[in-house]
Amino acid sequence: MKNKSFFALALVFLSFAFYGFSQKNVSVSIYDDIYELIDQAQMKGICSIINSAKPYTRSQISKAINEIYDSGYELSEKEAKILAYYVEKLRANDEMKNNVFHARVKNDNPDLPLSFNYNFGFEMEGSLGIYNKSSYKSYLFELVPNFTFEGDLTKYFSYNVFAFLDATKADMVDMGDYFIGYNWFGSSKYTADELSKYFNGELTDASLIAKYDRLHGEYARRIQKKLLTSYLPYRYNKRWDGQVYFISNLSASGLEGWPMELSVGGGIKGEINFSALDDRFLLKFGRVDREWAGMDNGSSLVLNAQADPFFGLETDIKLFKWLRYSFMVGILEYANQDWTARNSWPQDVGTTDDSYFFQNAFSINMIELDFKYLHLDFGSTVVWPKRFELGYMFPLTNYVVYQNSIGDNDNLALFGDIKLHKAGLGQVWASVYLDEVTAMLKRNIIESTRAMYSYQAGIKFPIPKMSWASFALRYTKVEPYCYTHHSINYAPWYIHYIYENYTNAGSCIGYYMPPNSDELLADFRFNVDPSLSFSISYQFSRHGADFGSQQVPGSNLYSEMSNVNRDELKKYFLHDGAYNWIHALSFGGKLKIYDRHCPVEIMGNIGLVLSYYTVIDDDNYNRDVYGNNGNCKNAGWGTSYHIANSEEYPTTIGAVVTLGCRFFFK
Repeated sequence: MKNKSFFALALVFLSFAFYGFSQKNVSVSIYDDIYELIDQAQMKGICSIINSAKPYTRSQISKAINEIYDSGYELSEKEAKILAYYVEKLRANDEMKNNVFHARVKNDNPDLPLSFNYNFGFEMEGSLGIYNKSSYKSYLFELVPNFTFEGDLTKYFSYNVFAFLDATKADMVDMGDYFIGYNWFGSSKYTADELSKYFNGELTDASLIAKYDRLHGEYARRIQKKLLTSYLPYRYNKRWDGQVYFISNLSASGLEGWPMELSVGGGIKGEINFSALDDRFLLKFGRVDREWAGMDNGSSLVLNAQADPFFGLETDIKLFKWLRYSFMVGILEYANQDWTARNSWPQDVGTTDDSYFFQNAFSINMIELDFKYLHLDFGSTVVWPKRFELGYMFPLTNYVVYQNSIGDNDNLALFGDIKLHKAGLGQVWASVYLDEVTAMLKRNIIESTRAMYSYQAGIKFPIPKMSWASFALRYTKVEPYCYTHHSINYAPWYIHYIYENYTNAGSCIGYYMPPNSDELLADFRFNVDPSLSFSISYQFSRHGADFGSQQVPGSNLYSEMSNVNRDELKKYFLHDGAYNWIHALSFGGKLKIYDRHCPVEIMGNIGLVLSYYTVIDDDNYNRDVYGNNGNCKNAGWGTSYHIANSEEYPTTIGAVVTLGCRFFFK
């Protein structure tokens, strides 16, 4: 130990600090930097693996920090100071006098602790994108006052409510529209034979196709592609819940799906958590941000940190040191899609309200096995239209078997992760998410479009001689139509068109990259001292265009695979249409000024972005079925592609600058 006196003082401090913890069963936000520190401690072998279902409770995190101190690992002075910062941050603030910013009330009975805590916070953030293409220049800002109410209801129950308002505006660039598919059912003046001929490509005359789309929109669905350029690609996570009100129209009709103009929104997150048997049994009910089955922070293919929160009932059981079981059932939220899909929904149902088509629940179960050098987890998920479906609410259900028993109506998936780790060296992992299970067993998974899945491989290791520093590198591939589902209107209890894609509030529940894409991400993080940290990241991504004259089927979360000729559809990544290539290099930093009376956190990031599109020759882009679901028959792995740099598919170079700060944060 480089500074034994400091270490000894820290241990004395800890013995009092942890004793003063309250709200021990309240979750710590998955965006808190403590998760990265615990992850690095696990790689060093000085902290045992907690579980793959986040967020963790304060009790779980405090035990992990105690493990670090008790491990005998020789912390440097900087490492110990950084760790002590989080201890101080988590400690109950008994010295704070009640005022408009803070309030704390508790009883003095250790056998029946009751408490109420109030905290006011304020956040603001602004982001500016500057590009060589003038129409791409845009900005975003958010002003977020928030209020936290939390406390204890006995030793076993804790509660938390986080409410906020959000004054915001975020520009979008209109890229064009995207043909997402055909409904399987609906009314039409055409006979079934005529429709079959159309779907099979016999009606290829452009005027007939245009006339068909114009007259029979209930079969053809389009959404508008809009691009957020004021933030780094695929990094923005909206704060507000559901919808916002345009300031220009503060009425019920002013509810909109995106703050294209000055708007006000808000949201509420909350939870009631129960813990027993020294945290071996956890029961959580609430609406919080989560991440499950992620081998690194923000990497999950199943329930990613960028997914919007939703209400769920969770159970986490640690049966043995090496065996854990987790289960959750929740209700997904619809997104107001009018800004992208105003003319896309079926007209024959008498409504175009998005909530009519998004009425889904979500279930997930997961088994984890942890050994000295090996971590394994596997489980299943299902998105199902809300109904009194007891099997999906029962923790021990095998969703594959159960769905076969009640009818193939729901969006089922399987997932698994394997991670090898060696204390002090780091970890290497592989993850897979299987969307269309039966299709995977019968077809060429490389070329068959019905083989819908995503996978990831990664490596992460701590950097020696630096205070809590790490480097991570991962590659992720999301196949076409993954996280989507075919359109149906035959689900039990529903007689109309239903969307069952793997989304909540318009965002993917799984990985943040859209279908038909891949990503290479390198991330370096290090702490200078408790008050200052930095990060450097490089992201290289490619994504099938979901707009324009060479749009690629299955490249959007709202894509729908037609039931016609779907078994013959092929995919040729990069060789079957237009693809967006992005190189993004970013540098970020965070300054923390921790004061028990007024903590302040200042964040900044600057990113350089190069974006361009590759296309194939028009002669090779030949789809007999208009726009979507048709095989690009003239394309294959040998089809060459070239950079387009056209008005439709431009090459852009830009810089994105983001600044933010938080006051009185929790």
